[in-house]
Amino acid sequence: MRMIRSLIIAFSLYSRIPMPRFTWKDEDMKYVLCFLPFVGAVIGGLVYGALFLADMCKLPLLAKVCIVSVIPLLITGGFHADGYMDVKDALSSYKPREDKLAILKDPHIGAFAVIGFVIYALIWTAAAAVICDRSVINSCVILIPVFILSRIGTSISSVMLKKAKSDGMLNNEAKGAGRIQIAVMIIELAVTLTIACLVDIYIAVTLAAVLAIVYVYYGYKTYKEFGGVTGDTAGYFVCISELAQLIVIAVCNLIRTL
Repeated sequence: MRMIRSLIIAFSLYSRIPMPRFTWKDEDMKYVLCFLPFVGAVIGGLVYGALFLADMCKLPLLAKVCIVSVIPLLITGGFHADGYMDVKDALSSYKPREDKLAILKDPHIGAFAVIGFVIYALIWTAAAAVICDRSVINSCVILIPVFILSRIGTSISSVMLKKAKSDGMLNNEAKGAGRIQIAVMIIELAVTLTIACLVDIYIAVTLAAVLAIVYVYYGYKTYKEFGGVTGDTAGYFVCISELAQLIVIAVCNLIRTL
């Protein structure tokens, strides 16, 4: 029962998908991060399913690009994008660590957050256009692991890396996580990469390498700038890892069609 409650909480926190309501207890948060990748699986499945229908209906390239771009935002409600924008604002302030942490908590957004997200969206759109233009629909199934791997990565980092603050939602989710939860996340990672290898072993290996690079960069950057990870930086991780993986798939498709 606890596992089911953790699953429901994960989808309630990290998606706009309607879920049953109940009073959350501390023990219910124990496996929430383990179920975060399930949200990614739903997003990936919906993206691929929508692309499949768009291909059957002979929709133009622009429609397919919008599908890849909009569905993740619709399902998450922009939850991770909000964290990304907060982090961009904080990093662009060049202020002391405490001021940067205060910026993360500020509900308002600044010019640097908007500029950063516009640049992010343009790069995402360009990568999505290359993938949709150079790929047959069956090969687009490799997009599904992108949304899962990004959430596995942020779940592992949220448990393994030092926290910048002693309070907050991320602390509540990570404080009950131990060896069992970490083992579950590693199994999820192994299973996802194995399935991705069955689809396209070369892209799968590259995605794994990119995820590792993003993890190392993220750990270094958060330690240096914030003294550790927070809920906002976790959203930042999801965004930059998804974008990096999308770029990798686009580049691989370009190389293959040269």
